[in-house]
Amino acid sequence: MGKLPYKEKLRMQTLLEQEFGTKAIISSYHDKRWKLNIVKKVCRRVDRTGSAVLCKPGSGTRRLATVSACAVCRCKTIFPLVGPTKL
Repeated sequence: MGKLPYKEKLRMQTLLEQEFGTKAIISSYHDKRWKLNIVKKVCRRVDRTGSAVLCKPGSGTRRLATVSACAVCRCKTIFPLVGPTKL
């Protein structure tokens, strides 16, 4: 989405909540020189997640398991990601 500052994303979100369209947002802040494509991306993100600045639920979390081929029979098996075990 580029390097759009946090405050500008929030500004776009508040204008969307006030029923502004993408072109109306651009025309109200013509000195910012926002591209239509960037404003549309922020609008889509607000529609999808409910916020222009918060991440989607589940993004950035650790994976609990990995799928890899078994050494014995070459089947795809789920192995939990745990620390080294002592034998």
